[in-house]
Amino acid sequence: MLYNDDPAPDPQRLAHQIASYVGQILHTTMSVEPESAPSDLPVFLTRAYSFYRADIVGRVCLLMLVNDAGDTPGDIAKHVGLVEAQAARPVIIGISALSARDRSRLIGQGVSFIVPGNQFYAPELGMDLREHFRTRKSATPDSFSPAAQAVFFHYVLRRNEAATTPSELARDLKYSPMSIGRAFDDLVAIGLAVTEKYGRERHLHFRGDRREMMESVRSLLQSPVRSRKLVWGPHPRPPMLLGGESALSKLTDLSPPKLEVFAIAATEWKGFAASQEYREHHFDEPDFAVETWSYDPAGLADGQIADPLSLYAQFRDHEDERVAMAAEQLLERVPW
Repeated sequence: MLYNDDPAPDPQRLAHQIASYVGQILHTTMSVEPESAPSDLPVFLTRAYSFYRADIVGRVCLLMLVNDAGDTPGDIAKHVGLVEAQAARPVIIGISALSARDRSRLIGQGVSFIVPGNQFYAPELGMDLREHFRTRKSATPDSFSPAAQAVFFHYVLRRNEAATTPSELARDLKYSPMSIGRAFDDLVAIGLAVTEKYGRERHLHFRGDRREMMESVRSLLQSPVRSRKLVWGPHPRPPMLLGGESALSKLTDLSPPKLEVFAIAATEWKGFAASQEYREHHFDEPDFAVETWSYDPAGLADGQIADPLSLYAQFRDHEDERVAMAAEQLLERVPW
């Protein structure tokens, strides 16, 4: 039998608690609406659970809120299997409380579940979040995370002055709201910003002059480049942003490199290369080079060239003095 410290749970109240909890840990708004049970379910299931439609970061799921805690984790796993066969979407159990043993047994059975204020386990959605995961580190980070750097550059470059919430910045920067929420934590820990909650939304506010903030965090900057690839392909001008020394030469007095360089998000490269019939070639002279980035360069770019702040982070400590000097020139192009 499941442990549940609420012997007569109110489904609507539990649904509200779940929406609030998930919205808080994912830094976004989660919608939860009552829904009729799938057709042809056994009557005992329609009495044992209340059904709700949930939209979790763009994924539509079916919540089964436990009305009767008399079932075992094994029973619940069987019930979820019956519902999933008809629902054709992820099914998640919602319950107000669970013992550690029952949580482990549900995980062992592969059952997704949410316990408000305690745990959100849904492997199909890539979620395994618990209270202690959200405790912010007390130590100041010694470098920017890719997402935090992207959020900071987005602000300095004035890409969208109105974007101050995880969901808004996620759209601009092509991150998940959860990743942007963690970036908020990093920026607050560094002392660059503060956050405030208005309703369910968390808003980020930077503190101080843009140029002064940039000076204070130079040592925290990280090159966005993960890897450099030599590429051969059928198109003479690939539909990508100009990056690397090619972009640097366009924005400064530096001479252009012999091999043109382009930039793309590391997560997009394989699919993009396959669709464009590009190959990483190691035998013939390559047609161009591609640098894959830890964040999407398109989210910060103005036009067809990578943004000056990311290029500055890439080249500011370059061993070639000419390149390092060109990187300093990039700061003159920023709208402080």
